Amino acid sequence: MPTLLCPACSSGAVIAAESIRSADLVAGYRDKGIDVAACFAAAPAIVLFRCAGCDLGFFSPPCAGDAAFYEQLQQFDWYYQDDKPEYAYAGGHVKEGARVLEVGCGKGAFRAALPVSVSYTGLEFNDAAVTRAQAAGLAVSKQPVEAHAAENPGQYDVVCAFQVLEHVPEPASFVHACVQALAPGGKLILAVPAEDSFLAIAPNSPLNMPPHHVLRWSDLALANLARREGLALVDVWHEPVASFHCEWHRQTLAFHYFVLCGLARTRLLDRGLKYRAIGRLLRFKGLRDTLAASVLRRLPELDRGHTVAMVARHEQTGV
Repeated sequence: MPTLLCPACSSGAVIAAESIRSADLVAGYRDKGIDVAACFAAAPAIVLFRCAGCDLGFFSPPCAGDAAFYEQLQQFDWYYQDDKPEYAYAGGHVKEGARVLEVGCGKGAFRAALPVSVSYTGLEFNDAAVTRAQAAGLAVSKQPVEAHAAENPGQYDVVCAFQVLEHVPEPASFVHACVQALAPGGKLILAVPAEDSFLAIAPNSPLNMPPHHVLRWSDLALANLARREGLALVDVWHEPVASFHCEWHRQTLAFHYFVLCGLARTRLLDRGLKYRAIGRLLRFKGLRDTLAASVLRRLPELDRGHTVAMVARHEQTGV
């Protein structure tokens, strides 16, 4: 049996963190009105691993979603947002007249957060999104970043990707291509779900698992990614907890109180009687908020929102 390697750094020092039955994950998605059974036809179980070398979390097999899966997600209004906090943050790192490449740009919503003088190019696989972006007059095409970078090496002052890298089973080639497209002195901006936040302890969150998210990025994993590509780390930014995530955030923290007390375990999927009993207790808002506040006093780093963004500068040539 071949040795399992980290998809980011190729280290063989990977540690199994948790195994889950695919049938349970299929049921979790079904509760949200999404059918993912076809994605797991050849995988009765998947395992979350953690790389001891670079700190990346990754699922094996990744069972990444196909076009049919993402077509299902597009029916939900919450899936594609026109205004994200990371857009404003990233826009602050883009100068007037800069040449910007956005990978996985959707319909190009980030363009509105940039100065008018910016030259904007987008790459996107979804046909409907490409059509909408082009109808809005944006230079968006359906092309892999690896092919685009080979045709346009060193052509961009900023290369960015928002909520994309967690979906990519082979992040090394993806990120290397992003860096290849950067001009010397240019910036790489990546925004992903934050593993150093309440997301890491949130049970029963299928959208943070395959076939949707196949990777889990900690701050350290992002910093190590930049280092491997010869980039200088500029900043790591965590968004505040969004208003529409506040209830989920408090519920997650309150449940974690029982974990800290040794009365429960943090599991990716938990449909057990104990979890459901605790859930019924936490319907009482006063108790839930009190327990959540107690956890935050002990673990203030959990008072972070869904997204982390990394900015790194390309200071070398020939990377």
